[in-house]
Amino acid sequence: MHWILFCALFVAVNSFSVKGNIVVRNQQNSSIEESMLDDVLSEFQGICLPDTSTTTATTIKKDTQKIVNNVVMYKDIVKLNKQLKDDVQWIIKESGDEQLLFRLLKLIKRDAKDTCEEDKFDCTELRKYKLVSGVYKIYPDLNVYCDMTTDGGGWTIIQRRIDGSVNFQRNWTDYENGFGNLNGEYWLGNEHIHSLTSSGKYELRIDLTDKSNTEKYAVYKTFAVGNAASKYQLTVGDYSGNAGDKMAYHNGMKFSTTDQDNDQNGGGNCVDSYGPWWHKSCSHSGLNREFKSKMYWAGINTKTTVMMIRKQ
Repeated sequence: MHWILFCALFVAVNSFSVKGNIVVRNQQNSSIEESMLDDVLSEFQGICLPDTSTTTATTIKKDTQKIVNNVVMYKDIVKLNKQLKDDVQWIIKESGDEQLLFRLLKLIKRDAKDTCEEDKFDCTELRKYKLVSGVYKIYPDLNVYCDMTTDGGGWTIIQRRIDGSVNFQRNWTDYENGFGNLNGEYWLGNEHIHSLTSSGKYELRIDLTDKSNTEKYAVYKTFAVGNAASKYQLTVGDYSGNAGDKMAYHNGMKFSTTDQDNDQNGGGNCVDSYGPWWHKSCSHSGLNREFKSKMYWAGINTKTTVMMIRKQ
């Protein structure tokens, strides 16, 4: 279950009175709720309709839709929160043994706390709420672009190149931490990719278009990136698709950048010709190559690329 839901439940357990007091709604409460609703809707309008003279209807609808989609998730949180309160209230009522009750509540809090701390979520989890593609905050406090349409959705985009607006010929630190524009071209960051792929079993999908706008793709059911000590070593395999398997050659390789040559080519740094990548000697692929030289995927004159991962 989504960690947000469990954390909401954890808060509910911690704040629940052992006496199980119930708040009775009366006319005054109803009036307060109506006032709060008016305030919330007014704030939504202020967010989504800042200036109708400069904002298009399409933009307004898109922004408002994001709020609607997120509300779906919060509705589930409220439902489960209420369910938990009802269940805990039942335990309190039926227990009749103060020591037993104390142990039960302690166990519930422990399990909820463990779940909140250990469960790592990403776009794959957010897909359950039927959200649209866009930028979302995922674990651990990381903003990413989630693709919710391609092949069932739930993909976390780790690389996108569409127009050459971002320089990808960069150093180790940049590739470690990430760079670019989440709504345009970017690299998520090797450390973040490692954190995600070490939290469970992930697959990689690569979408390519060539100069004639023909679309190709490659899917790898096995994909992981090692930690910094391993030089972000690549593990990739179990290929399917129509683009050709151009990552197998790079399996087990360390990452190389403009200032760190970790390839197995004795004649120089592969990055100079093929861009930062998991080079061997040198490449069958290099999707971070300079845009003017075209991203490299052997056999395809690549014009745009998107790399995305999804938890299985």
